[in-house]
Amino acid sequence: MLKGKKGLYILLPLVVFIWAAIIYQVTDAFSDNDPVITRTTTMKFSKIEGKERDQFTISEVERDPFLGTLYKPKKEPVKKVAPKIKKPPIPWPSIRYKGLVTGEKGTAIFLIEINGVDQLMKHNDVLSEVKLIKGTSLWVQLRYKGKTKRFKILN
Repeated sequence: MLKGKKGLYILLPLVVFIWAAIIYQVTDAFSDNDPVITRTTTMKFSKIEGKERDQFTISEVERDPFLGTLYKPKKEPVKKVAPKIKKPPIPWPSIRYKGLVTGEKGTAIFLIEINGVDQLMKHNDVLSEVKLIKGTSLWVQLRYKGKTKRFKILN
């Protein structure tokens, strides 16, 4: 930039001029000398008139004006609604999962009570129409007449 006193001689008056302009704008904004309106004009408003809309009706088309053929309306097909038949819920037998017993060679055998009778079941065994799908030490998943349920272990 400018070195020495030469820069001071140029920049100092410029800074003073800018600060003077800012101070003038601030004091002028807070002064009580507001401009006075001397002349007022009155305006006339005229009523806008609206046009009445033409009313019309659409008549039924009996023939095609271009082909000269008679118009045949399309018949909408009647949809037959079949009532939904709710299947009654299948009553499950009384089932309680009692625990897991480890069999020979690490096979899992599950102790399940079906209708008050304790049964030992492996995977895919079927007893009283109840099939063992899968199981862990905490739950077993059984299928009865096509429906599947999960039973948790009793504490």
